[in-house]
Amino acid sequence: MKKGATFLERFEGWFCEPIEKLRTCCPEGNGGYLAMSAALYLCERYYRTVTNTHEWEARKDGNSFLQAAAGDLNVDPEDFRIFWTVYRHGIQHQGMPRRMEEKGITYIWQMSNDFPAIPTFVQINPITKAIRIEPWKFAELIISKYRNNPDVLQKATEHAFGEVILY
Repeated sequence: MKKGATFLERFEGWFCEPIEKLRTCCPEGNGGYLAMSAALYLCERYYRTVTNTHEWEARKDGNSFLQAAAGDLNVDPEDFRIFWTVYRHGIQHQGMPRRMEEKGITYIWQMSNDFPAIPTFVQINPITKAIRIEPWKFAELIISKYRNNPDVLQKATEHAFGEVILY
């Protein structure tokens, strides 16, 4: 990273380029799991910035960033909350998406290159729903949110993107 790099250059170097390298070095798709992990924390940071809920005191309602994400991604808010619990909480807290039971329904996860970028819920049987997503497409979608909204990128990174100079 060059000295004096802009926030966009740092974002590209620290997130976009590594995600793309994962894609090219793992053509069988195994790197998609790590891309999904990165996309989830970028997603949270993006929507917490949009809703100004990245500081603990601003999180008291607990829902505004999930509502904003659901609305922007055109996902039912309750479905997005379940997706977030299964994928984000599972991956970021336990290292893999989790299985979740709620109101008599078991939610499972499925990732494939054949699925869309946005989480989709598919009824597997009367008591099981799969949450399907394509991790590379989801990562690309979230990255595009930052690239297309430089003000959000600036605000999301102004206190977090320190300057690291590699020699």
